[in-house]
Amino acid sequence: GAGVHYSLRDMSRTLFCPASHLWARLRRAPAGGAGLVAARSAWRVEVGLTVHALEDIGDVIAVGHGPTAPGNRVEAGAALLTLDWEAHRVSTADELYHTQWALVEGAHPLHSPFGGTLLGLCSDDDARRLGPETVLATLHVDRPGLAASQLVGEAQYLAAVRGVPPGRFGRESTLHEQHSIGGHRAD
Repeated sequence: GAGVHYSLRDMSRTLFCPASHLWARLRRAPAGGAGLVAARSAWRVEVGLTVHALEDIGDVIAVGHGPTAPGNRVEAGAALLTLDWEAHRVSTADELYHTQWALVEGAHPLHSPFGGTLLGLCSDDDARRLGPETVLATLHVDRPGLAASQLVGEAQYLAAVRGVPPGRFGRESTLHEQHSIGGHRAD
């Protein structure tokens, strides 16, 4: 998908979805196929949120798992989970530095970027410690499912978000100071 070539030699790689600001870390998995079906190359894929997506989320207070239980097939675009969050935000301030705060609440859905088998979802505790390395879902995806996704490489993702304003709780310089995941400098 989107001009990214998936080589059998690639044993591990991280791709990104610019539309939903998620990352997908791919690792080679045993090929699938049984009986008369030819074996296909497959990937174990961990999915999480980029720094940009995290800028739109406050403190996670609950995780709602989607309708698909681990071990079952999910289609591309299927709801995997929802992160319910809350945060405080300045609502008003005056020239005397009197500040009033408002509680802001929201929900951030995570949809599968491709079809595959859902292997697992994060725990409530993991989601409450949400960061750019937190794995929210793990899937088993075959090559056709991966090739049909809209994932791109890191350089393409950073170029796509370069002009995007920061999230509601982000700073203007966050995306330019940090790599998309892991807090490393972008090259």
